[in-house]
Amino acid sequence: MKRIVILTCPKSEDVCTGAGCCRALNERKAAFARYVGEEVELEAFMKCSGCGHLLENDKGLVEKVRRILEIHPDAIHLGICCCDDGRSKELCPEIEALADVFRSHGIEVVRGTHGEF
Repeated sequence: MKRIVILTCPKSEDVCTGAGCCRALNERKAAFARYVGEEVELEAFMKCSGCGHLLENDKGLVEKVRRILEIHPDAIHLGICCCDDGRSKELCPEIEALADVFRSHGIEVVRGTHGEF
């Protein structure tokens, strides 16, 4: 069984319900097609703490990361909202820093959930 976390941007809260990510996961589509035929468990649906919030200056973010590292999922999927404008191929600095932390702990970081990415 694959254990995953979905990481999203708080800026998307205006329009995001998480339904697109969950549907893609449940139907094994888009970035979740890699799990066709496998059992998958969603361990967490995490948001970063927002622009300017890095581990060096945000105790709450440190706690979020600690909790994710404790469950040590197989993969962290980055939502399409984690790019600067939803179309850019570049990740924002905060998401990139989080991805680096997870990678350094042996957790695969996958760009994308649903939609174009």
